Amino acid sequence: MKKPIIGIVNKPVEKYEMDFWNRMDICDEFRYLVLQNGGIAISLLSPEITFKFNDNDIFDSKVLSAEELDDIDTMVKLCDGVILQGGLVSCNYEIEIAKKCIEYDIPIIGICAGFNNILRALGTDVIEDTSNSHNFYDMNYRHKITIEKNSMLYKFIGKDKLSVNSIHSMIAPVENVKGFAKITSYSEDGLVESFEVENKKFVMGIKWHPELMLDENTFALFKGFVDACKEN
Repeated sequence: MKKPIIGIVNKPVEKYEMDFWNRMDICDEFRYLVLQNGGIAISLLSPEITFKFNDNDIFDSKVLSAEELDDIDTMVKLCDGVILQGGLVSCNYEIEIAKKCIEYDIPIIGICAGFNNILRALGTDVIEDTSNSHNFYDMNYRHKITIEKNSMLYKFIGKDKLSVNSIHSMIAPVENVKGFAKITSYSEDGLVESFEVENKKFVMGIKWHPELMLDENTFALFKGFVDACKEN
């Protein structure tokens, strides 16, 4: 079987004072997980002709041109699947990539900020957690989530309870997700930790960072994702 081509969408990186270069970034754990499960990982770069990108995860004022949107369409059609990464910023090109994946039924998984951008592509949004109750910059921090048994996530992992990390300042109340996607797991304080879109091959948002937890649960999740890309 031909290996699926899975695009990892690059994120803009803040340019530090002593850095000569502008940089885009991918988390190498995603490349590793794609390769481990039989895929080919490629990098999807922004079509925007600029060095200045949005600098937060709340609102991007950039309106993409028709040419930039056409370029996104071309990029997405190259892929059998797409990964939207987490990070401290979100740009409209990520949302538009998610919209195209959903339109063309190309498998897509969004992690943390990627979760947010899939929700935005679906027509809803997350909110800022001013209490920072879920923002622990520690890959070893864990809290419990409950996974719905009638979900792809449960099918892959085979557990209804899981301990996950929590490194985000944007949260998804149930009312922001219900009606736009199927909620598949909750945190102990009732926030949405993952969702799926029904009647699509694979559209999934994950609020925690499985790429920082390279255990059997993460490998099972990404095997499920790459298998869906193989079918595509």
